[in-house]
Amino acid sequence: MKRIKNNQISKKFTNLSNNSKKIKKNGAFFIINGETQNGNLYIQDAIKNGATNLISENKEDFKKIDKKINTYLVSDTRKAFANSCTKYFLNPSDKLDVCGITGTNGKTSVSFLLKKIWRKESPGLIGTIETSYSKTKSLSSLTTPDTYELNETMSKMVKKNIKNVFLEVSSHSLAMSRIECININSAIFTNMSRDHLDFHKNFNEYFNCKSKLFMNHLRFSKSKNKIAVINMDDKYGLKLLKLINKNIKVITYSLRNKNADFYLKNNYKLNSKFLLEIENKRKTYFIKTSLFGEYNFQNILAAFSYSLTKGLNVEKIIKGIEAFRGAPGRLEKIKNNNLNIFIDYAHTPDALKKSLISLKENFNNKKLFVVFGCGGNRDKGKRKTMGAIAEEFADKVILTSDNPRFEDPLKIIEDILGGFKKKGEKAIIINRREAIRSSIKNLNYNCVLLIAGKGHENYQEIDGKRKTFSDLEEAKEALKEYAS
Repeated sequence: MKRIKNNQISKKFTNLSNNSKKIKKNGAFFIINGETQNGNLYIQDAIKNGATNLISENKEDFKKIDKKINTYLVSDTRKAFANSCTKYFLNPSDKLDVCGITGTNGKTSVSFLLKKIWRKESPGLIGTIETSYSKTKSLSSLTTPDTYELNETMSKMVKKNIKNVFLEVSSHSLAMSRIECININSAIFTNMSRDHLDFHKNFNEYFNCKSKLFMNHLRFSKSKNKIAVINMDDKYGLKLLKLINKNIKVITYSLRNKNADFYLKNNYKLNSKFLLEIENKRKTYFIKTSLFGEYNFQNILAAFSYSLTKGLNVEKIIKGIEAFRGAPGRLEKIKNNNLNIFIDYAHTPDALKKSLISLKENFNNKKLFVVFGCGGNRDKGKRKTMGAIAEEFADKVILTSDNPRFEDPLKIIEDILGGFKKKGEKAIIINRREAIRSSIKNLNYNCVLLIAGKGHENYQEIDGKRKTFSDLEEAKEALKEYAS
């Protein structure tokens, strides 16, 4: 057994993985504890598949291991794996301009908006919905990929001469060292509200995890011109401002604080669009957008301030924003003749509240209906809060199943009902397909319908299995049926 530092893992490994199924001849197996299973359960499988190198932070993993197998003891297996992957792919992020985007909500919208703004520069995008660059596009299974896949993807981007990459950074990826050794040149903080408290013990731990993007990864980046873009309207954004290292250029944006570097002075409704008046250093910029709602305006400010600070031509920026129609499943309107139906990924209390308020303000003369549920085996504490929010801001609530996973959908709905104070207009339709169809069947032009919680997702997770299911497609099918 060799005791070595995390960053001294040899780059001579011909293949390496933390998945025993992917190990090949003379491979290196990194023994990592996952959220549900311990990697040491698969040591023998890895050896059978050809592993001749084992790396772990626990020397107990090396007991009863054949002496022909090389064993390496490290202090942190995740970081050792990240170091090794980065070396294996020849440090691809060093050759890219990587912008990391983090926050409870808004990561996907900002990343898609930035890709639209920078489209002439052919940027890459790695995030919740997809990984895309050049003519390559693939659906994502994680917001931020595993460190091997992340480095592999960036290596391919380098070969395609991609220069700019927009990377969504989840709190899970920061906690699990997935972006360790990735050279971050810029970072954007959108907001922080309740989410993932089943994973993070409390808000303080959640914030500390988010702040690692700025305090660790951006601070120790090799880049000479580091930029942090921070939302001043968020209390955690203000907290972050006090902590960021002085060698990082800080850019702030706000809808309310005139002292922000980029301040939304006014917004004017022009038929189906809004005209935004943005002030920056005594200059004023006017931008039209088809998006509505304060949080969308904040996302626009984030993308605008980043792009202008990075030196992109202001005309290109404005054209990109004005051409942007929103990210898939983010308050996405379903095209039809006369009904207002929106699909949204809102699965946190803050996101649901913002989506409902935005729709209520934009369609103030119409009744607002919402179909939603909560995921199983996740933060149960938010269910009651989301129920209270739905009751307060919607005229009618249809409670249904989301991704129940291994929980009883009815039990989840009962938790949501704990937030209701009145016996207001609400319905319970456990089957999500039936809930969507019923809500659309009873809809008219005087109503607005929000189908929340799953957004872009094309599956429903039930009893450990992912079954094909899309809110968007279900709504379209219902519209076809009831229109005929």
